[in-house]
Amino acid sequence: MLFVLYDDYESFLEQGERVIYRLNSNIEKSQIRSFTTFNKNFEDVIEDTGCKKIYILDIEVKGSISGIEVAKKIRKSDWDSIIIMVTSHTELGYEALKAQIMLLDFISKYNDWEESLYQALVKASSLLNNKKVIILDSNGMTYRIHTSEIIYILKDSKERKCTIKTKTDEIQVSQNIADLGKKLDQRFFLSHRSCYINLDQIANIDWKNGEIHFRTGDSIDYLARDRKKEL
Repeated sequence: MLFVLYDDYESFLEQGERVIYRLNSNIEKSQIRSFTTFNKNFEDVIEDTGCKKIYILDIEVKGSISGIEVAKKIRKSDWDSIIIMVTSHTELGYEALKAQIMLLDFISKYNDWEESLYQALVKASSLLNNKKVIILDSNGMTYRIHTSEIIYILKDSKERKCTIKTKTDEIQVSQNIADLGKKLDQRFFLSHRSCYINLDQIANIDWKNGEIHFRTGDSIDYLARDRKKEL
């Protein structure tokens, strides 16, 4: 996850970074990018689709474009990242709303803004974890799959392929299950050496027969004995 701060005052950038570290003290410095002006490096961050991002943008930035204009650039190609607007000009809230840039929150710098930002970041992190996307290339096709849509992933017993079962589709990819497992989040469980299941999608489990039934009506019998206790 990448946190992007945009403000013309260094003091506000430093305060914003402190709030981010409060959210997660294990965040690495490379996961925070701070900008006082909109430049080529900032453009490169926006164009990089390889990670989840939370933007914290000041509306009015002296000597550069506004946070609203930056948000418009982000939304040209990215509707998955979270945008939080911070301002000392609350009267500009209507302008931000009118821009249709899908803000998570609009925070005043004069109203306990660090605590408000912290609460907004908690919500943003939760949303991004639920919106995680994996991008896979297979047989000349590129697939962009929301992990929340995945029911299970099943390894082919003969070929070096896996079937990804989603709520609406079955996708075969030429990757092994270990590599796919590295792309998944905490909601997925290795129920068998050949299968990952989405815990959020489970309806019930038949422990006696080793069957897992999902909310979609699908079911599988890939539940190893040595995995039952942990599940």
